[in-house]
Amino acid sequence: MISISAEQWSGTLRADNTIEVTGLINGYSWLLQSKSNSWVLEIAEEKAIKSDDLPLVGFGCAGWLYESGSVILPTNEADIIRYLNQQLDVVFHLFSQNKLTYLPAVICPCSD
Repeated sequence: MISISAEQWSGTLRADNTIEVTGLINGYSWLLQSKSNSWVLEIAEEKAIKSDDLPLVGFGCAGWLYESGSVILPTNEADIIRYLNQQLDVVFHLFSQNKLTYLPAVICPCSD
């Protein structure tokens, strides 16, 4: 695991076949997961939720969501860190300006 951070946020990177980063921004837990050629970041609204408990946003808890467009994710560790630092700075800037998509919690199963 590799620690990454900036002034307003911090996280821990796990990179195997996929990229997963968990961390905190202003007391809110967040999770970034890579998907084939994109990545998704969610931030839980409830500060009691730990980043290890995510993904939950949209089902189980409310929060904010950001999905990258189609990208080619780096494979070299140094490039991954550099890429994530740049992208997370952008996303967390949007978060601080309340410009991320907000998803309310869904608390009942779809069949109800």
